[in-house]
Amino acid sequence: MTLPAWFPTRFILYALVGASGTLAHYLLFVALLALDAAVLLASLAGYVLGALVNYALNYAVTFASQRPHCEAAPRFFGVAALGLALNLLIVAILHQWAGWHPLAAQVAATLVCLFATFVLNARWSFDEGAGRPKT
Repeated sequence: MTLPAWFPTRFILYALVGASGTLAHYLLFVALLALDAAVLLASLAGYVLGALVNYALNYAVTFASQRPHCEAAPRFFGVAALGLALNLLIVAILHQWAGWHPLAAQVAATLVCLFATFVLNARWSFDEGAGRPKT
């Protein structure tokens, strides 16, 4: 299997744009932990904030999508919901079962989710040809 020619450039943009969403996620995560919030609740709240930031920037910058928001947004947030489930599962396994520090568990979850959501968003959420009949 060969990667499409656009893969490296888009993945780098996705990662860079995603850094702002990740920063928002982690700032809220750490702030809520400082307020003694439950680890999974803090992770959930941070993930939702990061997803909102990432949608806007990925739509406009990474993919320069022409797909209408009424189509792209539900797809993106569907992918984000899958990413959230994966994120929470990884944090729960690593923190609660394996005894990792909450921040280390969150970093590991972020890395896994980065790759998974990139592929889904590139191929489905923002791909103007996805799900449309060929003419």
